[in-house]
Amino acid sequence: MKNIFSFIIISFILNLGFSQNLDSLNITKINDTIFSKFLNKERSIEIQLPRSFNENDEKKFPLVIVLDGDYMFNMVSGSIDYLSYWGDIPENIVVGIKQNETRYKDVSVLDNINNTPITSTLSFYNFIENELIPYISKNYRGSTFRIIIGQERTANFINFFLLKENPIIRGYISVSPKFSKNMDKYLIQKLNNTKNKVLYVISSSKNDFKSIYEDVLDTSKSLDSIKNKNVKFKSFIFNNENHYVVPSVSIPSSIRSLYSIYSDIDRIEYDSIISKLEIPPLDYLLNKYELIKDFYDIEKRISINDFMAIEEYIELNEMYEFFDDLSKLAIQEYPQTILPSYYKGRFYEETGNPRKAMHIYRSAYNMDNVSGLTKDYLIELADKIKSDFNF
Repeated sequence: MKNIFSFIIISFILNLGFSQNLDSLNITKINDTIFSKFLNKERSIEIQLPRSFNENDEKKFPLVIVLDGDYMFNMVSGSIDYLSYWGDIPENIVVGIKQNETRYKDVSVLDNINNTPITSTLSFYNFIENELIPYISKNYRGSTFRIIIGQERTANFINFFLLKENPIIRGYISVSPKFSKNMDKYLIQKLNNTKNKVLYVISSSKNDFKSIYEDVLDTSKSLDSIKNKNVKFKSFIFNNENHYVVPSVSIPSSIRSLYSIYSDIDRIEYDSIISKLEIPPLDYLLNKYELIKDFYDIEKRISINDFMAIEEYIELNEMYEFFDDLSKLAIQEYPQTILPSYYKGRFYEETGNPRKAMHIYRSAYNMDNVSGLTKDYLIELADKIKSDFNF
């Protein structure tokens, strides 16, 4: 059987018009303020809620905190909405913190000995950790999986959340970071030894500021060599983009990379990993979804696309006995659909019991179709068996 993969290779282009006619797209953007006792004043934030936010009052969503929200928020929120629309990443709450008038005080006041936040920068750190995150969790159902994004000075600042003993933020997107003294060494040491799940993406360009490019290149080489199963690291080094253009290409790529474990199996994953498996294919599939839970705190339903990927592996390698296990897994994930009957029928058809396969295909007439697979197709399979074997 020829299988159809539903994965999408995404090429993101900025300014897709997400800010126009938002009501028709079911996107909610909110301008809000939080009074901070640490900052002793109100801070303005902008929030984008997921399209499905009002569909389930109990559902929680990952939180993306965007520093430099004055110019980064729309770029990040547009990327998040686009990628989640196609199912490449989960839906996220996006919160942008406006820093146009406070950027230096917020992120660059460090002591001269340990280069850690003091005075106004420590207050801003406490604002995010102790006020902003609890506020979003309480009022907008933010989950325990959080991402923080910054560029240049704010990209350096986000690392202070990671350097804590038990970070409350798990995902980091660092765009053209201007490292403070010894930050690269702190990062390497932390990610080498951490027992916490961490996803870290860093980016720069050959046309970036020279000092930033060289620091990112050197740090990336060190982080690439880390053999810590708790850490997922990725670097992007672009060729032509200057310092101010890097975010436009880095943000969508970095978000997708940070959620790479979550994404459905695509042709790259299939060819580079699944086609060379040395473990049973269902073990790989179940391990993949366990990793999704471990890293993102998301109970993701196994996608039809991923069932089809494993089906293709079974068929190409003639390991037809695994269709029986795939059928049992389909009962757990899609019990009211024809999927379990399809795989149980494939099992019997390929292992020498075509009559039983024919009956199972036909017995699925009162079940629901699933994407790419219909009851009519199962009837065709049954009729073909009847014709071939003169039943």
